[in-house]
Amino acid sequence: MWRTALTAILLVVFADAAVAQSGDRLPGKLSGRWTFTGPSQTFINPVTLEFDGDGKPGPIDGRMTWRGVTCGAQDEPLTGTWDGSELHFTSTLRANVNAQRMNGQCGDGKTTYVLRRKQGEASFEGDARASFTPSVPTISVSP
Repeated sequence: MWRTALTAILLVVFADAAVAQSGDRLPGKLSGRWTFTGPSQTFINPVTLEFDGDGKPGPIDGRMTWRGVTCGAQDEPLTGTWDGSELHFTSTLRANVNAQRMNGQCGDGKTTYVLRRKQGEASFEGDARASFTPSVPTISVSP
């Protein structure tokens, strides 16, 4: 009998934790850095994300500023989804925009981002993937 009660308590605790995290609102602004370690150099640059709306789970719109090495963004529109714990969005990185090196080869610039809220924290971690580069920078941002 005590095993049944313990099992029921554990299920309620885990279910409550999952529901509490999955319904969290997305902050209106996240900022931090992206990092990429290549064979001969490490890049660490700032990123800022600003979101429109009330932060409830669902479709999201906003703007991104990304200091890039050869491709960057300055208040570039972003669109995606927020499910209460994971943020998926796309935006465009462009040559000669907020970039350290001019005349980058950015293709169409479309980049996909996946950020996950760290368990029990307000900060997010994830990565970015673009068709114009095999590099996959990691991203760490917080409100």
